Amino acid sequence: MSTFNGERHIAEQLRSILVQLPPGGLIVVRDDGSTDGTVAVIEAFADGRIELCRGVNLGFSRSFLTLLNDTPPDTDMVMLADQDDHWLPGKVDRAWNSLRACGPVPALYGSAQMLADAELKPLNVTRVPLRPPSFEGALAENIITGCTAALNAPALRRVQCAGVPENVHFHDWWLFLVVSAFGRVVFDAQPSLLYRQHGGNQIGHGAGWLGRQRHIVRFLLRKDWVGILLGQVQAFWRHYGAELDPTATELIRRHFILGPYSAEASWRMIFGLRRWRDSWWTELAFRLLLALHKLRWWPPRSRRLSNEA
Repeated sequence: MSTFNGERHIAEQLRSILVQLPPGGLIVVRDDGSTDGTVAVIEAFADGRIELCRGVNLGFSRSFLTLLNDTPPDTDMVMLADQDDHWLPGKVDRAWNSLRACGPVPALYGSAQMLADAELKPLNVTRVPLRPPSFEGALAENIITGCTAALNAPALRRVQCAGVPENVHFHDWWLFLVVSAFGRVVFDAQPSLLYRQHGGNQIGHGAGWLGRQRHIVRFLLRKDWVGILLGQVQAFWRHYGAELDPTATELIRRHFILGPYSAEASWRMIFGLRRWRDSWWTELAFRLLLALHKLRWWPPRSRRLSNEA
């Protein structure tokens, strides 16, 4: 768990995890430079099953990847947790059984979530993907929400090969991309937690279809999403390109123009027949954003220069 100024909800989340922690289980918390009482709340538990590390502020993605990089590689299973949710009963067992069924291959588990308001009143279940997880899908979108993610030991070792890479803005999308290339990704349609939505969410989801669309539009207006995608592809190629099978190698080479420190989508990716995204309407929006980015029409020049600074 990575925490940052989460004193309001962290105690409730820790209690929901502790009641289902298996024998020998451990909650490792890295505090990402909180300035409120988060650390004091955690320390007040005085529970030997909670291990706290105070760190400088890295941001949520680098903080989680730092935690994963420091995890012993022989750990049986690693589960990621947000500071403000509530784990539903059986979450640990469901993840463990799903990963155990994958055998010795690298495996990543993720699930749907029950969206809830700030007081944990249930709102609605998040959308279940129409298509099964795939490597080509992971290149274009993420379907594994970090607060539901769990990795087995082979997946953890594979992720640790890259350490804490530059140009990775979303740790959960990175996990999905890496594990889908070398192993198996399992999506559980049953919600495993109450996913609290409030003004302090680092990412959040937005309640309902309309809320989700508003969230997406706000994000696109603030961030260079295509630049984030391309930066991640370049980081993935830099760290794992030499280990990919021929099919995955060809897929990337045909659809991305790769430089030593940058990547760009090819026109084949924008106008080709291959489908990348889970739904058709997001597929069309995806291709439009790729085209505008390639033509340097999106994001606006001022924001692009700011992101490059």
